[in-house]
Amino acid sequence: MDGLAVFGLFSFVFSLGLYSRVKRLERILRENGIRPKGAMALGGRLRQEIGSTLFLTLGDMETDGSVLYCKILDVDEEWALLLLDEGKKREREQLVRLDSVRKVKGGKGT
Repeated sequence: MDGLAVFGLFSFVFSLGLYSRVKRLERILRENGIRPKGAMALGGRLRQEIGSTLFLTLGDMETDGSVLYCKILDVDEEWALLLLDEGKKREREQLVRLDSVRKVKGGKGT
């Protein structure tokens, strides 16, 4: 093996190690209730949108996510209560973790 191939292999293994460390630290922070500022800002934005209907993209880092067209009923520090329209005059309430919200579209802020 030439030097460049060894360097590439070493870099790949090193980046995998760093990725696993970051995931472990994120899990520890989540378990201890320490949240990044982004989730808190999202909670504040959704609190302003209570009563309005908007699109929420849900998912985590591994999945693309699903898009929900919903009405925001209530929001606290970690959860949002949504009202989903299932058609033919059927609605259901769903609790969603703010950590799983990737994108908000519609409402007053957009």
